[in-house]
Amino acid sequence: MLTESEMNRNIVLLADPNKITRQKALQNLCNDLKSSLAITDNNEHIQPPPNTIESILRIFSDPAEKNRDLSLTYISMYITKYCNDENNIDKILSSLMPTLVQRLGGNDIIEPSEEIRLKSISILSEICRIYSNGNRLALYLNEWIAVLKRTITDPYPEVRKLSCELTSKLAAKCHEKFHLMSEHLVKPIIETMKHQHAKVRVEAINALGNVIRYGNNKSVEESVSPLAQRFFDHTSTVRLAVINVVGIWMLELRDRYSYFHMMLPLLLTGYTDEIQEIRETTDSLWWDVGLKYEKENEEDLKDQINFPNIPKKYPPNLTRPNVGCRELVKRNVVRILPAIRNDLTDWVVSGRMKSSELLVILTWQAEDTITQHLEDTLQVCSKALVDDEPIVREKINQALINIGYFVPINIWFNLIRPHFEQASSLGLLRLLAPLLTGVTCDELMQTGKILDQLLTIILKSDYTDNFQLPIQNELLRICRLLIEKCQQQLEPYAYRIFKCILSLLSIVDNDELKQQCKQTLTDLASKTFENSSLNQMYEKFASQLFDDLKQTSNDWLRSSRDRFIFETFIMQAESSNRFFLPDIIEILRTVMNPDRDSEIRNQCLLIIANLLQFIDDTDTTLIISPHLTVLIDECILPNMRWKAGRTAAAIRATAIATLWSLFQAKSFSFEQCALSTKEILLAVLGMLDDDDRLTRMNSCYVLQALFSNDDAIRTIDNDRLHKSYPDLLKRLDDVSDDIRLAMCSTLNAYVQAFHGDFTVDLYRSHLEDIAKVLLIHMDDQNSQVQNAVFDTIYQFATQLQNASEPFINEVRSVKHKHRNQNLCDTLIERIQQSK
Repeated sequence: MLTESEMNRNIVLLADPNKITRQKALQNLCNDLKSSLAITDNNEHIQPPPNTIESILRIFSDPAEKNRDLSLTYISMYITKYCNDENNIDKILSSLMPTLVQRLGGNDIIEPSEEIRLKSISILSEICRIYSNGNRLALYLNEWIAVLKRTITDPYPEVRKLSCELTSKLAAKCHEKFHLMSEHLVKPIIETMKHQHAKVRVEAINALGNVIRYGNNKSVEESVSPLAQRFFDHTSTVRLAVINVVGIWMLELRDRYSYFHMMLPLLLTGYTDEIQEIRETTDSLWWDVGLKYEKENEEDLKDQINFPNIPKKYPPNLTRPNVGCRELVKRNVVRILPAIRNDLTDWVVSGRMKSSELLVILTWQAEDTITQHLEDTLQVCSKALVDDEPIVREKINQALINIGYFVPINIWFNLIRPHFEQASSLGLLRLLAPLLTGVTCDELMQTGKILDQLLTIILKSDYTDNFQLPIQNELLRICRLLIEKCQQQLEPYAYRIFKCILSLLSIVDNDELKQQCKQTLTDLASKTFENSSLNQMYEKFASQLFDDLKQTSNDWLRSSRDRFIFETFIMQAESSNRFFLPDIIEILRTVMNPDRDSEIRNQCLLIIANLLQFIDDTDTTLIISPHLTVLIDECILPNMRWKAGRTAAAIRATAIATLWSLFQAKSFSFEQCALSTKEILLAVLGMLDDDDRLTRMNSCYVLQALFSNDDAIRTIDNDRLHKSYPDLLKRLDDVSDDIRLAMCSTLNAYVQAFHGDFTVDLYRSHLEDIAKVLLIHMDDQNSQVQNAVFDTIYQFATQLQNASEPFINEVRSVKHKHRNQNLCDTLIERIQQSK
């Protein structure tokens, strides 16, 4: 230990021009003081003279960093050793504070060393700890504020962090006087809240909380927005700090009643955080805030406390807040909602997300109070429901569900109905399903007029004719919701629901949505009509549906909704179509007029083919037979007539394919359409020259079926049959060998169709022409064609009485020209053997 003279000498050397000398003197003094810290009895150690502190403080400005560091070390140990109470610390504070203000509190940072600045703040923190009387500490409040105002924004993160901690302590200690100077610290703290280090941000938030809590409460106004920005912080501890600060404000702030409308959104936002701890902390603080408010306003709230109004229904998975919480929201919602509505239309995605989340909480806490502000809220929600961000749409959807639980349907529906009359948008449509979620079936049934108007809205052509997938999804969502809620009680309105779903099914392209539509129809049948099957529901609604369709069928265009409904109903009803064939055919007769739109006619021809397939069984012959003539004469044959253009060709192709399908059906009978046979023959013969290969092929098939049926040929005389052969023979020149082969089969049936009174002598010259044409094709390079024509010649020579001679003579006359003369000999031999 130093003697008194050594100590004095070292103190004198602190003023030496040589920095090394000053450093050694400082080191000696520090070592001496350090060794004295272990001695409990101050009498065993020589206490530094009164001028020591002043000499040490002058070293704070020493050019050498080491010397400045040693001087701070000495001051720190000196405070620990000799200033353990307020009386002793007062002795040095008058000198220490101005010095620190000079080094740390100026406009520019004089102290360049980060470690020294940190050590300086540590000394101030220790001094603050020693003081128990805030009034004595507040004597130097100007100096404290001057230093902290600068160090809170220090470049060194640790200095910032420690300065924020010190600010919190100082505010608590000097709370009686702190409000006089607190505003000077708010802006620096707000700046530090944006620091890149999370721990610094946390301390800054805590410091801001204490500065405003113990200081001037008016600073809440400028602090709310920066605190709200911290909810976007990726670090959960930062967000938790905001919740704690705001919660304490709402519980302890002197002027909290003036700022509830600002603080309340911040605290309630904690309910939407992804971290459970934050949500639980929010719930606990909010509950306490409500209880305290309830206690402070017990006289005003006694009726609500003593006679609670318990809602008949409440959103699931939510706990009702206490009276104080609900009353706080009720009194402040008018000042909060406009800001939320404004932020929901902001271009910043994160802002829209937070606003939508807060709206969910607000609609839960406000309960029926939201009714007073419902119209504006619903308008903004309709816009937010078409937001590009799914999370925004999801949260708005949840907020609307809450509204649906608390606000009667007659109120919210009458607010949005006029908007549906003016426009039909996706946003408006998306309001309905979530609002209806909170409505009970009894409420819907009691307000039958509203349900009727609701169905009128969703059946608007602007919606049901819309090909946009989101609108289709929303319509189906509403229908499913109504079915699930009301089930059998929905029966009086079931037809309109059925028609809406059928409209969707008729235009939807998405496979998943199509399956959902079919499932919804099944649910409608089973839940509304006591486990009825889907076919039973089709049969129940068919008459009403076809009455509606008949009224519009004259005006159908290719894009008409009713046209799609008609087609879809037939495709979905399948075998049930047999019960309402007259209605179906009546509509087909109307829309298949050759003057109508080509696409509609083409589609209806396909419908006829499908219709036959659905009802084609042994029990339905009598059902379809009476309608065959109408189908053929008024629906199919008019569309087989030749017209120029590719569209007309496509319709002809579909028409002949439909006719061929009709001929193949088990329920088809030529006997029932005997009067139409001649017209069919003429029409099909005219299509043998069609440019479309498939049309020509189907024409061959139809003619073959026609010639092969006894009921059909009974109505056609030999003369009419005879006149058909030139058209048939021309197809042997077809570019397609498949068609040539098919025509050979047709000719085989053709020759057998002649009646017994056929006179060869009368038609001899024509038979010779037929033989010449056939013999040309029997010399074809394709062996299949050769063999097919061989059989055809044989059929003509043997099936027609006394016709063998002309054919044998023709074969002999051209035999020498054929590449396969043996085939000619074989043909002659077989014809002769058949005589």
